[in-house]
Amino acid sequence: MSTTEEDLKSFSQFVQQKIDNGEVSGSTLPELFDLWMLQNPTDESYLEDVAAVNASINDFINGDRGTPAGEDSRRLREEFGISPE
Repeated sequence: MSTTEEDLKSFSQFVQQKIDNGEVSGSTLPELFDLWMLQNPTDESYLEDVAAVNASINDFINGDRGTPAGEDSRRLREEFGISPE
């Protein structure tokens, strides 16, 4: 069985399981596909995620603590003209 056939069969089983469990109410096909993709990453996607996590850990070890979430939130509110609550 080719990879595409295996993926289609896996996705079909995933959706059928969601239907059987009553978990598809209000879900769109793209939403179900996105959820399936999150749970079944490609090897390439998995390796990219691992590399990103490793890079973040190395940044932290080297003293990079990023920016506080409040600063980013303030900047985005200003950028989009949203008043603080």
